[in-house]
Amino acid sequence: MIKAIVFDVDDTLYDTQPSFTQAFDEIFNLNIDDKLMNQIYSNFTQQAQLAIVESNSDSDLELSKAEIDFHSLHHTFKKFELPGLTQESAGAFTDAFQAASNSIHLFDGLTTVFNTLTTKFKLGIITNGSNDVQLAKIMKLKLHHWFGREQIITSEDAQAKKPDPLIFTLMNRKFNLRGNEMMYVGSSYYEDIVPAKKAGWETVWYNSHQSPIANPQIIPDQTVTTPEELKDLLMDLAAQIN
Repeated sequence: MIKAIVFDVDDTLYDTQPSFTQAFDEIFNLNIDDKLMNQIYSNFTQQAQLAIVESNSDSDLELSKAEIDFHSLHHTFKKFELPGLTQESAGAFTDAFQAASNSIHLFDGLTTVFNTLTTKFKLGIITNGSNDVQLAKIMKLKLHHWFGREQIITSEDAQAKKPDPLIFTLMNRKFNLRGNEMMYVGSSYYEDIVPAKKAGWETVWYNSHQSPIANPQIIPDQTVTTPEELKDLLMDLAAQIN
């Protein structure tokens, strides 16, 4: 029986696309319509996830965020035949994307969801990134109302980052629960679903980019594609607990 639900933050509890679009428009000024921008954002995100996997699988190829952004932009600009990408503009985009992330907010309806879940389950957060950056996001999203510091593990805390299953094992110990009593909700197949499944957890994949399952041996227990579907699934889980 599930006793704890643990969440990723970025692109799981809030939408990163508005920040991406703002930064992209500001730096590249290409006057792109909404349909194409959706495709650009999805391609960028998928390429970033692939680059992260490659970086994590080869210790000699550890890529910085700026390097991952440049790779993802290069692939995206080439695919959609867009002009104007240079190392300098890519670096400016990374800075603008980070700055635009200062105005993030929770998906609609999650406040009600967390108010309900906190009466039924232990709640936690596992997130890659430094304490300064990720805890600032958690405050901006007002997640501190439901997640105390003792319920949060960053990769800086763990000295390990997803997709290393160690960070999930640390949460097991923190909550004094077994893997089969834990559920993880995340947006990245590679960084969230794969390591959580390896740690023995149940998983919910928030797959808003319609990404394919890369390994048929590792299947998420549930998949949702919109914030509304995620909200409904979590409320259904809560309703099953007396």
